[in-house]
Amino acid sequence: MTRLYSDICNQDIQQLLETLANQNVKPDQYKDTMTKIGMNLGNFLLSEINDKNSDVYLACTVEDADFLAKGIMLTLEEHLHNIGFACFWNQRFSPFEIEDLKVAPILKKYQEPAHEKVKYLIVIKSIISGACVVRTNLVNLIQKIEPEKIFIVAPVIYQNAEQKLKNEFAENIYNKFKFFYFAKDDKRTEQGEVIPGIGGNVYLRLGFEGQDHKNEYIPEIVKMRRSQFIRQKQEIHHT
Repeated sequence: MTRLYSDICNQDIQQLLETLANQNVKPDQYKDTMTKIGMNLGNFLLSEINDKNSDVYLACTVEDADFLAKGIMLTLEEHLHNIGFACFWNQRFSPFEIEDLKVAPILKKYQEPAHEKVKYLIVIKSIISGACVVRTNLVNLIQKIEPEKIFIVAPVIYQNAEQKLKNEFAENIYNKFKFFYFAKDDKRTEQGEVIPGIGGNVYLRLGFEGQDHKNEYIPEIVKMRRSQFIRQKQEIHHT
C-alpha cells in the first residue's frame, strides 16, 4: 500500500487526513475534520481563480454538503461574489452485482440557476474511486451550464480515478479538467473501499446509518441557500 501526497498537501493537512483514516474518531470530530479539510481546499482553489468577480459554480453530494463543501464554501465566500450551488442525492449501486460496474443515478437535486457560461465549475467529492458519482453529476451539470474550467476536488483519490473520469468524456470536456487532491492511494478492498482513503464508508463515518438514511437528509447549507434564494426573488418581485 502506497499513499502519495500531492504538492498542495502540507504537514498540517497530512495530520487531518490521518484523523479521517482513524477508525476510532467519532462522527463529530470526523465532521469537523472534513470541514477543516474543505477550508484548506478552498484556499488552494482561490489561488487558481484569477478574477474574483468570475462566475463560480459549486456542486457536491448530499453527504458532503454540510462538511467538506461547507468548508470550501466558507473560504470562497470571503473573496468571491458570484457563487452558485448544486447538491445531488445519488443512489450508488452495482447492477447485476458486478463490482467493477457502478452506477449512481440522481434521486433528487437542489440546483440554483446559473449563467449559461460559468468561468469555474467546482465538483466536490469526499473521495473519488470509481468516479461514477462525479461523472453522473458532471453530465447533469454541463447539460445546463457551459464552464470554461472544471475543477474536480477531493481530499483523497484512487490511483486511476483521474484517467477513468477523463475516459468518460469527450476531449473538449476533459481538457477543461483540473484535479485538486491531497492524497492518492493505490489499494482497494474487494468491496471497492480505498485504503486508507478517508477511513471507511463516508456515510457511516459522518453518522448516517447508510445510503438510504443519507438520502433522506436535507443539508443545512441547502435549507439556508434555498431560503435566501426565495427571499431574494421576493424582494426583486416587490421592487
